[in-house]
Amino acid sequence: MLKFVKRNAPSFLFFLVSVAFSQSKITGTVTDENATPIPEATILIKEINGKGTVSNFNGQFSLELPKGSYTLVTSYLGFKSTHTKIVLSEGDQKEITIALKEDINQLKDVHLTAKTGASKVKEQAFEVEAIQIKGLKNISTDINAVLQTVPGVNIRQSGGLGSDFNFSLNGLSGKQVKFFINNIPQENLGSSLTFNNFPATLIERVEVFKGVVPIYLGSDAMGGSINIITNKHKNNFLDVSYDGGSFNTHRATLNTQYYSKTGFKINLSSYYNYSDNDYTIDGILVRDELGNDTGERRNNVRRFHDAYESQMINIQAGIVDKKIADELAVRFIASSNNNEIQHSIDPEQPFGEVFEENNVKQAAIIYRKSKLFKERLKLNLYASIAENRDRTVDTASRRYDWFGNFKVDESNGNVAGEFGRDKTLFEFKDNIYMINFSSNYKVNENSSVSVNYTKNYLRRRGKDPAKLDGIPFETPHILDKNILGLSYDISLLDNMLNTSLFTKGYILQSEGVKNTERHQISLEYFENRYEKLGYGMASSYKVTKNFQLKGSFEKSYRIPEGYEMFGDGLLLESNPFLLPEESYNGNLGFIWDLKWNDIRVNIDSNLFIRDVKNLMVLTSEGIYSRYNNYAETNNIGIESEITTSYNDFFFSVNTTYQNIKDKRIGERVANIPYFFGNLRTGYNFEDLFSDHDNLSLSFDSYYVHEFPFMSFSNGNPSNRRHIPEQLSHNAQLGYSFKKGQYNISVQARNFTDAVVKDNMDIQKPGRAFYVKLRYFISNKNN
Repeated sequence: MLKFVKRNAPSFLFFLVSVAFSQSKITGTVTDENATPIPEATILIKEINGKGTVSNFNGQFSLELPKGSYTLVTSYLGFKSTHTKIVLSEGDQKEITIALKEDINQLKDVHLTAKTGASKVKEQAFEVEAIQIKGLKNISTDINAVLQTVPGVNIRQSGGLGSDFNFSLNGLSGKQVKFFINNIPQENLGSSLTFNNFPATLIERVEVFKGVVPIYLGSDAMGGSINIITNKHKNNFLDVSYDGGSFNTHRATLNTQYYSKTGFKINLSSYYNYSDNDYTIDGILVRDELGNDTGERRNNVRRFHDAYESQMINIQAGIVDKKIADELAVRFIASSNNNEIQHSIDPEQPFGEVFEENNVKQAAIIYRKSKLFKERLKLNLYASIAENRDRTVDTASRRYDWFGNFKVDESNGNVAGEFGRDKTLFEFKDNIYMINFSSNYKVNENSSVSVNYTKNYLRRRGKDPAKLDGIPFETPHILDKNILGLSYDISLLDNMLNTSLFTKGYILQSEGVKNTERHQISLEYFENRYEKLGYGMASSYKVTKNFQLKGSFEKSYRIPEGYEMFGDGLLLESNPFLLPEESYNGNLGFIWDLKWNDIRVNIDSNLFIRDVKNLMVLTSEGIYSRYNNYAETNNIGIESEITTSYNDFFFSVNTTYQNIKDKRIGERVANIPYFFGNLRTGYNFEDLFSDHDNLSLSFDSYYVHEFPFMSFSNGNPSNRRHIPEQLSHNAQLGYSFKKGQYNISVQARNFTDAVVKDNMDIQKPGRAFYVKLRYFISNKNN
């Protein structure tokens, strides 16, 4: 045998070499129209029965074939199959990109299910939810209302349209959760650009990362992040909508784009919002002419000084798909709002003339380029300059009651405003500079290295024509935040196991002056610098094609924001010595997709833990407040969601339970919801009255269990003040015809007129009705 091998070895070796060199290789990437990679797309060779492959986590695939002519048939659920012809010579090495187009008939427009239509997001190792907005564009709703349906999310508002809100994700809230648009941080940009202003019509998808956040979202997002994805299609379209309804509410949007085959693209988007917010509230205290409590309380009292108006325009123009860049564009944003203030934290004392204004101007440049260095390197650069102006007007020496009556307060010589302190025309101006740079280098088909750097620089200066001295921020204050991230991503076991290892560096520098005593002109200069290092990992394993396990961990930090460290110059005082928050975040969950004929079921569950040190807590000091590093908390919870569909019917329900404890005293933290959930169901009628029309019916409910306002344990249980149980229901009816070109919808919110109280026990709007009209036209043949 040995002699046979030796004698025939040269021939055998020649045979192997011949086979190897006669084979050609195709490598490629499957993407959608937005250049987002699609994992698990099927690529079949039409000419060879049974020959094919599946794209990996990054949408990549490879095939070895003998020389010849072939047709690659690429398909994925929700997209139209694509046939790609290719000719291979002996030993060829070819790389291609296959872009799939959405199939409207497969994507049921009204479905609101976690991760539908967001393939890459779903397959990431991070704990993430994704919501397709397509079916919600015909409904009168904003982004916050959409996010409220996500497990683990609780949004507490202090009123109607445009009111302050507190966004909570798995028990962490406020600035612990960061907001992004197309992966770019939205920090320090003022109240006119918050997400409760953005109508759903202007966006495509929302991504919610929980606790552990990938480095390409370059920020100190300790509690998680919300990433808004806007329209990236390369086509011409016009999308116009108007809706109006209760409380004299009016909302209008415009979103249009021109795309030339020469590579020039320009997009214009805009919104306008207005509401009187004059809904009625209950339990209002009646006072006599001297302001004394009469003991009487009245219901159905109308809010009279709570109007809100906001507007925004965004223009972006540039080139795409050129040799110099995949995208090179400039963008300009202008926004403003005017917000009447009905009351402070305590609703017992209403205001009648106080209002706030915000104006933002921002200019930015965007650059993206891929396929550098033998098509292994991708680069992204974003740089912006912005100006944010905030103005508060409190010049009336009047004391209003809830019925619009007032008396002049002469106790302090008419120098005090409605806030109870000196009259003010205070305004501060923020100059904001931001740079975000990210790169990804593909080491091989299964691994890559990424780097991200974000710099956010803020300079704040204040003025007040109503004062001669003691003006906050008269000496400029500076906040300079730098975040650097590095990650290594790898796919193993034929892409069944995906893991990301990462580290983040945090650097904060701040400087300014602070009052050493309240209301005194005794100033003390300060300068601080903090440097912290975080780290983490995320991993997912596909046990079967339909069952995926996920686990992630991160030690993260959150650097104080400008308003937390510097205050607002009025009732929120400064604390320049705030320390960064520190948190250990962990997730362990699974996704299970089941299918029986036309019945599809998705089960998504996650166990989470958040352990926080140096928690920044807003503490009360009379009518003033200040952020302090106060508490250390631990939160262990679970969230679950079940979504099912059968042909044109869908049903979704989710729930969240969390146990947040103050580790110093071993007691649960009050004034935070701990058990809540929501339900959504609906049905689509296709081709009901004409070809390509759609009639949709949907219903949703939101529930929050009662929770104590001050303490879980202090005092007599029967006398503890509670935020009452909340249960509200909404219903929508929509009709679209001519392939979605014309759309009309009717919505009833809180149609049972339930009394719903939320942030600081402030009552939210009751029953309300809205009608929305939308016109959409597009040429999707580009």
